Amino acid sequence: MGKEVQINHVMASSTETDLTALTTNQKVILKVLVDADGEALRGMEVRRQARENYGVEMSRSAMNGARREGTAYPKHMVDETFYDTNEGDVDYRHATHRLKPEYIDTVREQLQ
Repeated sequence: MGKEVQINHVMASSTETDLTALTTNQKVILKVLVDADGEALRGMEVRRQARENYGVEMSRSAMNGARREGTAYPKHMVDETFYDTNEGDVDYRHATHRLKPEYIDTVREQLQ
């Protein structure tokens, strides 16, 4: 079993964002996070719920692309924590995503 170490915590400044203008993948990520009601979810859980609850298949690279710098994805609304784990000789990188409580109502109003 690997050792989990927090290596990064991303927070950006807030800005006004029109969530209806986001891509489908970006909207679905936020919808899954608002459904979690402020709880942190691992990326694989976000992708599973996107598929099961919203019918959107999203690979790991598609999710990363949706959140990439330079896109309209509102990083200021989401806490992302990255973890490195080591299982045997293999290193893995995981992330948890949590919609900040102050943005839950905004996301619900604009996307649901």
